[in-house]
Amino acid sequence: MYRLTPRMQQHLRKNLERYHELFSGGRCQGWELEELIFKAIQSDSDAQHQAFWREGGHDDKADIEVAAEGKRYFLQIKSGKMQGGNLVLSGYRLGRFKGNLNGITKYLNSIQSEILSIPYKKIDGDMGREHIYQLIYVNRAYIRGINSDNWGEKGTALEQTNRYGVRFSLRPSMSWQIWWSIPEQLLSQTHMFTVR
Repeated sequence: MYRLTPRMQQHLRKNLERYHELFSGGRCQGWELEELIFKAIQSDSDAQHQAFWREGGHDDKADIEVAAEGKRYFLQIKSGKMQGGNLVLSGYRLGRFKGNLNGITKYLNSIQSEILSIPYKKIDGDMGREHIYQLIYVNRAYIRGINSDNWGEKGTALEQTNRYGVRFSLRPSMSWQIWWSIPEQLLSQTHMFTVR
């Protein structure tokens, strides 16, 4: 699995501090977050990692591709939220399959990207506003391994759980968007850091 080096993490934190000097309202997300991670990877010249960023409009492709030590890594950058001992992530919109569960399942089982999730929490306290971020790495093996025959209805969603305990929730009302709920013990996490 690909991981940011300590120097890259420091660069990301510094750029998030700059971001919140300009925008104090809430989290850095979307393409801005992707670009800050891309720049963080480029910042560590000692690591000799080559990063390629695909800006916008690539729902089912890697956001960032990294070449390092003769290997290629594909990263999807997701916000995510820690909730009840699980990392909850929204994924791809799969409306193009028109409800074909065989096609959706095959597609989800073929995902090549690892996930770099950056959950966020905002605290307004006596010291002012604090923005708390964390880096969480999700191995792609944990978001695979489902069966097209195992989807069951749960409210308006279709759900199933793979052998790792990851819950997949497919939401037809949201253009067939997939959501993952990944148990904390499967996650590779860094320490939280605070930006004021």
